[in-house]
Amino acid sequence: MQGKTILITGASRGLGLALARHWAAGNTVINLSRTPAADDGGGPRVEHQPCDLADMVHTDAALKDLLRRHPRIDLLVNNAAVLSTVPLGVMAAADIDRMLAINLRAPILVSKAVFRKMVGRRSGQIVNILSMAPRLSVVGDSVYAASKAGLEAFSRVLNKEGHPFGVHVNNIGLSAFPSGMLDKVIGDQPGKVLDLIPHHGFAPLQEIANAIAFFEANRLDIGGQTLYFGGVS
Repeated sequence: MQGKTILITGASRGLGLALARHWAAGNTVINLSRTPAADDGGGPRVEHQPCDLADMVHTDAALKDLLRRHPRIDLLVNNAAVLSTVPLGVMAAADIDRMLAINLRAPILVSKAVFRKMVGRRSGQIVNILSMAPRLSVVGDSVYAASKAGLEAFSRVLNKEGHPFGVHVNNIGLSAFPSGMLDKVIGDQPGKVLDLIPHHGFAPLQEIANAIAFFEANRLDIGGQTLYFGGVS
């Protein structure tokens, strides 16, 4: 992709940061998160729009400021997510609220603001980063899986609303990608997660970026779809 304005939520680390750096050369890339992207030592700059995605009021204000400066967003990647792998019976209510707020409510609010602009100019692509969790039904992932399954259902309906106006919504079903969030889950035992994945490996950044770019190009009028990595189905 070249010459695009790309908004990525949670691009200060992990997959979001990797995608932001991957696309920064030749595009305007904006990181919507509480903290800026880590400095990579002189590479193309990723713009930072401060935003606490768990706070509805703060998110609304941040989006108004961002869209005032960047009224055209070509691609929105809803990437930000938090994970707590605890059986529901002992999970803190605050953890439940935070996962639903960041993993489901925030992408809905961000999509709403950007979607209206895309509909107005009759073009745009929204890509949500989902998870293998709803398909694999891993113990301890009940709320996280519910948040990602809800986001997938949301995207299918939003795609139907946007299609008449040239706006498409698709999803990437991520198997596993090296990140701080994953490290908290697997610690020094990556096999615990990789054994759940049919292809037994991490999803390569280049392949994830290529898949998102394929959706963004929209040559085949694809919408409402989820592309799973790692052989998950």
